[in-house]
Amino acid sequence: MDYLKTVADYMAEALRNLGVTHSFGIIGKSICPVVLKMVDYGIEFIPGRHESSSGFEAAGYALKTGRLGVAFGTSGPGGTNLLTAAAHAKANNLPVLFITGHQSIKELGIPQCQDSSSYLADLADMFRPATLFSKLVERGDHFSTLFNHAISIALGGQRGPVHLCIPFDVQTEMLEECRIVIPEREHLVSTANFERVISAINASSHPLIIAGKGVNRSIAHQELIQLAETFNIPVVTSPGGKGAIPWDHPLYHGPIGVGGCKHGDDLLNRSDLFIVLGSRLSDMTICNLKAENHPKTLIQFDVDPTFVGKILSSQTIAIGGDLRDNLAFYLKNIGTAAIKKHITETDVHYAEELPVLSKLSLASVMSTLSDLIPYNNTVFVDDGSHGFNAVKWYNVKKPGSFVFDAYFACMGNSIGMAIGAKVASPEETIFCLTGDGCFMMLGAEINTAVCKNIPVIFIVVNNMQLDMALKGMEKTTGRIDGTIYEVPMDAVKFAESLGATGYKCETAEQFNVAVQAAVESNRVAVIELLTDRDEVPPTAHRTLNLN
Repeated sequence: MDYLKTVADYMAEALRNLGVTHSFGIIGKSICPVVLKMVDYGIEFIPGRHESSSGFEAAGYALKTGRLGVAFGTSGPGGTNLLTAAAHAKANNLPVLFITGHQSIKELGIPQCQDSSSYLADLADMFRPATLFSKLVERGDHFSTLFNHAISIALGGQRGPVHLCIPFDVQTEMLEECRIVIPEREHLVSTANFERVISAINASSHPLIIAGKGVNRSIAHQELIQLAETFNIPVVTSPGGKGAIPWDHPLYHGPIGVGGCKHGDDLLNRSDLFIVLGSRLSDMTICNLKAENHPKTLIQFDVDPTFVGKILSSQTIAIGGDLRDNLAFYLKNIGTAAIKKHITETDVHYAEELPVLSKLSLASVMSTLSDLIPYNNTVFVDDGSHGFNAVKWYNVKKPGSFVFDAYFACMGNSIGMAIGAKVASPEETIFCLTGDGCFMMLGAEINTAVCKNIPVIFIVVNNMQLDMALKGMEKTTGRIDGTIYEVPMDAVKFAESLGATGYKCETAEQFNVAVQAAVESNRVAVIELLTDRDEVPPTAHRTLNLN
């Protein structure tokens, strides 16, 4: 009957109708039907070099487009390799559909290569804590209900990853009909506490806005600036909130926490009201806040209620729902209320003195990078000393153009994120700032960018050690076991072996020339920075207690 279509047909058609243009993953027998149908329906397949990188690419794509990202892996280890990327997407509220294969239902109970069943690696169960929804699709006539539920959660108010494990014979099962419902964007506004919020701001003597990652995720940069200017309130940023406001705005007082500046942390400790916009207030943000200095009142905007009001001893006013929608509502209705203009410092020079070193200083490189690159850029930053140096020293000109996850803090995530973002936004100049430790984990993904002509510029900070771990352990334990690899990597040779252009830099002048050449070439480029191994990173706030 030629009017029948397979489950794989219906899924590919639905994803195309959702605006998905690319999918990311590594193909294998158990996932072939879905992958091939996506290609048939015009969704370009970007084959990765490791499933976790493919998952990060889908996350970068989702971040840039605001639409669903799609990553897939075959059964068994293909799926388990995606788990880290799923948890990363959950920590960052990124809507990614993870699709994994599974042996045919009719073959359950028979030992299978790359088993995804409860006999070995039950992927549906494994993905549950790392996603907002995970389910095995056991029958074709169950597909539409489970798929509709999954995408409505992924694209719903909280946003985040979901997972479907689809057996081979279910993918190829023929269905007469399959109703797919395309979800509309939810506008979630919390109006109940409007008067309490305005009263708390007016009553405060030293209010402070803490801009977190949620400002960047919800694209609430203009609303943040309008809120700050309306009440004349100083703004500081969490590590993940870096770039929520331009670095030279007169009300911006710098980053706080790990990678933060002393001035920002001083404000943190003398404020009687925190207005927290999209931050969980993790240890990376409030490590320098003393317990006796918790503010009297906390106004916390967050789409996820998990940690709201539970971190500080402050009286909390919780505002749920989408940050941008909520701020837009508050700003629209603020004209009906009497407001107080606060007196705050302006023209603040929060930056500290750059270190003086005998070799290339990463801090000095980061302080000048934004002057070397086009305004229309996004910089994806990996975790490690280099990341927190960027938090402290990099000057963000374009709001939302700095992407850094200090929460789940997965090494190597930015390599894939940058590739996926460039696929989604080819007109932008996309940079990835990574370290030699991160690069040796997932650096082979550069070949994916080369094969598909995705011209990302990778800056690899090579200090020939796991610097953040080494410096932290050395300070707290006096030992550095496991932090140095005896034979250091050569990032340029590695990059060239993968088909990329390589630049090796030992001076600031060489780096400046390399950045200009990489931007002009419009090719995949790897710029290796050989920095001073003794440079002290701004990560000393966290301690290691082995007692």
